[in-house]
Order: sequence, then structure tokens, then C-alpha cells
Amino acid sequence: MQKKIIIAIIINVIILSAGLGIIGHLTINQSIDRSLHSRLTLAGIIANNIDLLLERSLNRLYDISLSGKIDLKDNNWKPEKEALQIAYQYSIFTDGIFLMDRTGNIVLTYPSRLENHENLLSNPYVSKIIMEGKPVISDIHTVEPTGKKVIYAMVPLKSKHGDIVGVVGGEIDPTSFRLSQSIEGMPREPNTYLEIIDSHGIIIVSNNPKRVFLSSDHNRFMENLIAQKKPEIRTCHRCHSGAGGKGDERSTDILAFAPLKMAHWGVSIIQPEKDVFAPSEKLRTTFIAFSLGSICIALIIAIGMSKSIVKPVHKLIDATNKIADGDMSKSIAFGGIDEIGILSSSFEVMRVKLADSLEGLRHYNVQLEERVVERTKQIKASQKKVENLLKMVISAEEEERKRIARGLHDETMQSLSALLMKIDMCSKMYAEHLPSEKIDEMRNIALKTLDEIHSLIQNLRPTVVDDLGLEAGIRWLLDKHLAEKGIACDFNVMGAEEKRFNHRIETALFRIIQEAVINISKHASAENVFIVLQYMSDSIAVHMEDDGKGFDAADVLKHTDDVRGLGIMGMRERAYLVDGKLKICSTPGNGTRLSLWIPLPEYGNKHV
Repeated sequence: MQKKIIIAIIINVIILSAGLGIIGHLTINQSIDRSLHSRLTLAGIIANNIDLLLERSLNRLYDISLSGKIDLKDNNWKPEKEALQIAYQYSIFTDGIFLMDRTGNIVLTYPSRLENHENLLSNPYVSKIIMEGKPVISDIHTVEPTGKKVIYAMVPLKSKHGDIVGVVGGEIDPTSFRLSQSIEGMPREPNTYLEIIDSHGIIIVSNNPKRVFLSSDHNRFMENLIAQKKPEIRTCHRCHSGAGGKGDERSTDILAFAPLKMAHWGVSIIQPEKDVFAPSEKLRTTFIAFSLGSICIALIIAIGMSKSIVKPVHKLIDATNKIADGDMSKSIAFGGIDEIGILSSSFEVMRVKLADSLEGLRHYNVQLEERVVERTKQIKASQKKVENLLKMVISAEEEERKRIARGLHDETMQSLSALLMKIDMCSKMYAEHLPSEKIDEMRNIALKTLDEIHSLIQNLRPTVVDDLGLEAGIRWLLDKHLAEKGIACDFNVMGAEEKRFNHRIETALFRIIQEAVINISKHASAENVFIVLQYMSDSIAVHMEDDGKGFDAADVLKHTDDVRGLGIMGMRERAYLVDGKLKICSTPGNGTRLSLWIPLPEYGNKHV
């Protein structure tokens, strides 16, 4: 019980701690989800600000194209210079604005520079805008041979008739304050990278100046996200140099990404996963420490409580074990006024009453045993009387069969024989006066009656058993009752040579087999019957089986008023009187099997 109390208290504490832990875990997860969503929202806000900035700058370029002052063929560049100057003052094109004809030659720049006559047709973005006529903002482009990094923003230059005659473009310096200020004012955390990345994964702007113009740690992954124009937050991995420059270390980061609409760029916020999950890990550690402390305190309380409860319970258990062993002499001590004390008092009352009850039971058992012995003697005497009476009945039945058979043979058959002789004499002496047909009819009736009486005598007491033995008697039964009806019989004898047994055993065997054969003949509708007579050193067995229609053996034995039920009951009684065992197995449609076993007394092996 002490262990159970301790375990129960600890389990309750664990369940409570687990419940609090689950609630805390869900709360932490929700907090992490909100934190991740806030990072994605921040990336989207930055992307929208940059989109707005780029859109305004493209609109400045469109103002030049739509001003109506641009004519690349009149050799008057003053209107074009004024338009470029106005657009330059209100845009992010820190490296200047230029006009370019359809062949890719820059014809005018503002501010003016010496390399106005360079050709940009080899730039894929220039080719794209001339071919498609759509505005474009390029990725970071390296100007050769200076190696300068620029970004081109270009719109098609159209004539008064709407035909594309060139390109109006602006050059953005990625390191200029105009772009970097879009992320400078945003909130950020330690070890967090806020970056703008082009479609090739090159970092355009970063809150870490050392990372500008470098390839992103996830450049291919970024390229796919930019191409899909899909905001997303994911877990990714980053490799960086280990301590002392030895090898590379792999860390897990949380990446929040938002694409731009005006350019094939994206805004990414990258922060180490351990920094994002640091609050939850701290809370988890605190909770584990709290849980372990609670379990220890609960264990101490449980041990103290269990001792105060278990000790008196153990005393009560010892007392009840003595009662269970039959020792009612020791009284149970009073345990106090609490529940265990009340239970002790109840057990003491029970002990006293149980002792009185046991004494009464002992006295009653003695009387009952005496009555059982006396009643058993009476039952055995009654069984002996019934057995003797049954033997007398069967013996009387056999004697009556003999007497009736003898009377029929000595008197009735003699009278019928005399009647036949008289009929024969009359047929000779009064042949002229009596019709021969009538005489023959009377003679046939007398002969038939004589045969029936002879058959009746054989059934009452077949002389073949007395004269030739059991095997001959069985063969006579099979020929008389089965073979004459066309039922095939297979009779086999196993064991030693034929023996003669005690008259009582032979009679019981013959009568049981006779009843079974007559039942097969009358009720079974069988085509084949198999009988095995088996001699053993100390017993004899008979096995009979037919392929008839069978019957419900249990149901037949319940209805002893039926002829078949009385016959089976008589077979069992005859087997019982010679200490034999009779077993009948049958179900409707599956034929019947009979097994009979009878032990042989000492004189059973002697010829009688």
C-alpha cells in the first residue's frame, strides 16, 4: 500500500506537470508562430516599400518618354537634357539617367560623362526591353572594364506615333543610401540578416555591409522563390567557417522571404533557429526543473503520509491473516477514531461472531457427516436391492422365455403336427367329398402357423446359443433379421479362439446384440452393417456400426415411453448388471455406432 500511495501521488504530480507542460508547450508554439509570422510580415513591408520606391522611379522615366520633347533625330539635345535633369532630381538613379537608341548606343546621359557612346545591346535586359517593349529592372550588373556594380531601370522610349524608338534608363548604385535606407529603419535582432537579393541570389542590400555583392547562402533556393513570386517562411541550413578557420560548421536558420512585384528581387530575413527558439528552450528548461522539484517534494510528502497510513494497516493485515489461518483466539487492538480505527473495531466484532459461527458449524458438520454415512448405507442397500431385483427380473424373464418356448414346442407344435397329420389323412380318405383346394389351403395355414411358432421359439430362447455358443448365435441373428431383408453384414472375430463364458454374461451379450440388430432391421434403413467381436485376456468387446439414417440418441433416451427408448434403456441395464459399459453414438443422417465392453471374472477364461 505504501508503494501505491507514493506512486499515486507521484503520478498525480506528473499528470499535473504534464498538463501544465502541454499548455506551456502550446503557448510557446503559438508565440513562435506569431514571431515567425511577424518576420514574414516585416519582409513583406520592406518589399512593399522597395516596390513603391522602384515604381516611382520608373514613373520618372515614363515622364521622360511621355513628355513629347524627345526626338533622337533633330540633333537638338536641349529638351532631352532638361527632361533628364528633372527626372534625375526626383529619383534613386544616383549614377545618372541615359537615352539609348534601338541599336543599343547611349546617345545622351545626365549628368554627362565621357563614355556616352558605349553600346549596351549585349546586356540581356536591354535586348529584352527593345524586343518586348516592357519596363525592366535588372539584377546587379558589372560594368567592364571598371568592375563597377550598377542596377539598370529602363522603360521603352516611344515616338509620337507609339513606336519604340529607344530606351530611357537609369543607373542605380546598390551601395547608395537611397536603397539601404529601406532596411535601415526596420527593427532587427542580433545575428539577424535583413537583405535584398536579386534573381541570381546576389545580395543587393544587407544590414551587414560585408555581405553586399556576395552570393546568398541559399542562392538557388532564393532563385526558385523569386521565380515563383511566393512569400514563404522555412527552415534552412547555412555553412560558415569554424573557430580558428578549421573546417565548416553547419547551422540551422529560420528564413522569411517576400518577393518584389516591380523587379525579380526578394527580401529575406535570416535568423539562427536557436535564437528564435531560445525563449521556448529557456521556458522548457525552467519547467523541467520545476517538475523535478515538484516530484521530489511529492515523494517526501508521500513517504510521510504512507507511513502514517500503512503501519496500522499492516497490523490489521497480520490480525486478519491469523483469522484466515483459523486462529480466533487473539483479539484485534483498537486503532483509534479514524477510518482505520473504525475498521479495526469492525474486524474485532467480525472475529467474535465468526468464532461463534465456526463453533456452530463444527457441531453441525459432525451431525451432517453422521447423517451422510447413514444415508449412504441406506442408498447402497437400496441399490443392492434394486440390482438383485433387476437380476431376478431378468432371470425370471429368461426362465419365462424358456417355459413359453418349451410349452410352444411341447404342446402347440405337437398339436399342429397332429393337425397336419389329420389333414393329410382326410385328404386321402375323403378325397371324393372334400375339395382338394380347401384341403391344401388348410394344410398351408397349418404349415405357416407351425413356422411362425418355430420362429417365435427361436426368438424367445435360441437354442443355437446354448448348443453352439455366442458367435453362432450372432451369425444366426444376422441371417435371421438382416440378411433376409437384403442388408449386407460383415462379422469379424478378433483375439483368441472362441470361448464359452458364464451363462449370465453370454445371455447379456446375446440379448444386447439381439436388441441392436432388431433396431437396425426395423428403424435404421441401413444397407451395410459391420460387427466386430473382440476377445481379450480379461474382457470382451463388441463394436457395431451401420450406415443407416441414424437418430438423436440424447432425445430418444429422454423419452423412455418410446419403444426404441425402452429398448436402449434395457440394453444399458443388462450391461450394468454384468459390470459392463455401453456407448451409443448417433446423429440424424450419419448412421449409428455401438460399443460394448464387459469384464470377465476369473472363471471367464474357463470353458463352461
